[in-house]
Formats: sequence, C-alpha cells, structure tokens
Amino acid sequence: MINNIRSHKLYPIFLLAIAVPLLAYSIAQAASNIDYTNKYAWGSNVGWINFNDANGGVTVYDDHLEGYAWGENIGWIRMGSHTGGRPFTYANNLTGNYGVNHDGAGNLSGYAWSPTVGWINFNPKDGGVTIDLTTGDFDG
Repeated sequence: MINNIRSHKLYPIFLLAIAVPLLAYSIAQAASNIDYTNKYAWGSNVGWINFNDANGGVTVYDDHLEGYAWGENIGWIRMGSHTGGRPFTYANNLTGNYGVNHDGAGNLSGYAWSPTVGWINFNPKDGGVTIDLTTGDFDG
C-alpha cells in the first residue's frame, strides 16, 4: 500500500503541499519582529547590541521576549529560555526558567543571559527598559 502511494505521480505534489506550510511556519516562528533599520542598542561598557542579527534576532511578544541579540564585544545574549511564542511568563528562579518578561504595557523585567558578561537585568532598582507600544522604540 505504501509503495503504491509513493509511486503515484501526485506524491511529490502531496509532499510539497505539506512541507511548504510547515517550512513557512518554522521560518515565521524564528523571525524577529525588531525593525531592521532600528535594531541597535548602545551600552557604554559593551558597545552596540544588534537585536535583529541575520543569525539570530529577538521577538517581542505581549508577555515575554525570545531569541538572541548579538553584541560585537560580548557575543550572544539570550533573551530567555522559552521558545515557541505561545503565552509565557518567566519565573526567573531557575537556570531553566529565565528571561525577559513584558507586562503588556511596555515595561520589561527579568534577566537575559550572556556567557561573557553574565545576567543582564532589564529592570534594575534605579532604571529599567521600556517599549513604546506605539512606535516600538526601546528606552532605558
């Protein structure tokens, strides 16, 4: 029965009909939603950080961030341990459950991880990072 299906002349079209949507879905999940031209942040101690690097990229969701930013001087910065885009809040209490949370109003909290510089706090006592929900600009 399987050999009959595989030998059918429409079998390659059937495979493409299944593979193309799955490929498009996986690419969409991996894509950053950070603006391509306004993708850099500056840190006086670390230099420029690229939030939409061709080999990584950060995605901002309503409740958290995912993905990787690239710092020329410090390497990769992981925004969180979760992947998949579905609703998620990082507890930031274990090495397997860390990351940057978004409260939906533009305020970020939690920790990103860099093997070079360690934990990066997005909501320290005398500061913090926010996102303007209208423009998408980060500040802080």
